[in-house]
Amino acid sequence: MRLRDALHQELAKAFGTHAADPLVQQIAGLRRIGAAVFDVQQELESAEAQGNGRDLRRARCYFAALETLVTFADAFVLDAFADPEHPRHVPEVTFEQARAFYLRAPDLATAVRQEIAYSGGATHALPILPGPRFEAAGRCPVEHLIAMQRAARKVEEVIGTRIESLRLHAGEGPEPVGLRPAVLKMAAARTEMTAADQVLGALQQGQHVSSEVHEQAEAYYYDGVLRVYLYAAQELELPGVTASAPATEQEPEAEEPPAPAADAGFGFRGRERGGDWGQGFGMGQGGFSLGGLIAADVVGNLIGDLLGGIFGGGGGFGGW
Repeated sequence: MRLRDALHQELAKAFGTHAADPLVQQIAGLRRIGAAVFDVQQELESAEAQGNGRDLRRARCYFAALETLVTFADAFVLDAFADPEHPRHVPEVTFEQARAFYLRAPDLATAVRQEIAYSGGATHALPILPGPRFEAAGRCPVEHLIAMQRAARKVEEVIGTRIESLRLHAGEGPEPVGLRPAVLKMAAARTEMTAADQVLGALQQGQHVSSEVHEQAEAYYYDGVLRVYLYAAQELELPGVTASAPATEQEPEAEEPPAPAADAGFGFRGRERGGDWGQGFGMGQGGFSLGGLIAADVVGNLIGDLLGGIFGGGGGFGGW
């Protein structure tokens, strides 16, 4: 079974158990956007089977980025449903980062389809970057570090499977051009992941870790591992595409946060992104903010309704 299919089934089981929960509804709305990966994969495989001499390398590069970012997002929210009977706390920063990944899917799905139609038809700039890292004020929640660790390991498996497939396809012939740089990128990333894992392990054991080291572990996971794996996935399909890719991205200036809603069971407890979140998000917890997340579900429903089959299923839980 493909790794993404297994991850999909894990989330689908949890969504079925907790379909009435507001957080589950928000995540389900975002995952309807991320579902573009399934339909686009079928279209790309069909185009490759037809052949016709078309150059689909750019299409495969866009798809590799799409699959990687959606896998990141799925892995970020999975921890809330590791035990479907007892959902766990999801920090605000984790949800916001996952949402940012999910919302990249429509543009990338369009780019893949444009390349399938006409080689060079997509105008979305390559390489695809992960986007800025979302950060909480003060120390990054341990749950968020765990989410990044899980995302890295999931994508490492996906890319490892792709590497083996390329090697098998090459047989006794020359090694695929993009294989060497991708493998070397991943080897370098593992060093940073090992360092970050050591810090996370210490935190999980209740040991004291300085704020500087804590922040460095977060940077290692995001820029040293997740970003590098995203680049490696694209390098496998379009060698040289990430040669000038940045090692980090500057986060845009934060917008003025809206005034918090009155606390009537769904009010904010804390400040907007960059503030001090004492409660975060969790199943059945007081202080869950529906207002701060409703935009994502509206976007998901509007896109699903207006573009129909592009996401393969539209609204509701039937497609999951």
